[in-house]
Amino acid sequence: MDSIMPLALDIKDLGKRHGKNWILRGLNFSVTAGSAMALLGANGSGKSSLLRMLCGLDPQSEGEVCWQQGQTTVDREALAGAISYCAPDQSLILDLTVEEHIAFHFKFRHPLPGTDESQTLSMAILEEKKDIRVRNLSSGMRQRLALSLAFSTQSLALFLDEPTSHLDAQGRAWYVDLMSNWTAGRTLVVSSNHNENEFPKGTERFTLT
Repeated sequence: MDSIMPLALDIKDLGKRHGKNWILRGLNFSVTAGSAMALLGANGSGKSSLLRMLCGLDPQSEGEVCWQQGQTTVDREALAGAISYCAPDQSLILDLTVEEHIAFHFKFRHPLPGTDESQTLSMAILEEKKDIRVRNLSSGMRQRLALSLAFSTQSLALFLDEPTSHLDAQGRAWYVDLMSNWTAGRTLVVSSNHNENEFPKGTERFTLT
């Protein structure tokens, strides 16, 4: 898979049902390759469920998501190795140290060209915590680790679910800088509770009600 061309998405009549209850239905929109899209909605609006379907992590109940890289359709089975995904309280490996976790991650995924494990550690501002087990980090430190792994991994698209969750004011400023400097050449899709600092200015928006 050509890692240079970013991912495009086309969503048609998409719906998600839990039991008998529809949480999303009849969604139609597209995400242009290399662009940014904000999925906006209040808590409980279904934006996290939508993001997981766009990532191929959860199946839809109806409709379809088409992933394209240039003229090539990307299969859902191949998507996991082509994207970066980050959500609050996602499953980090708590018994590994920070340094071990970064090394383990890059056994399975390639870092961005010119990036290595030490740069990811520096990106997360965790050099002084490299020998600390992940379970002993604060929630903000774990969020910085998860975001740094997502941004420093070679991928066609970044899917971020409320990325400033658990971050204090300094951490939110850190995230804005990260987003400004590490998204070039990739598609960005951000699920947000109307937090303007979680996506670039001028980003196209799709609002769930």
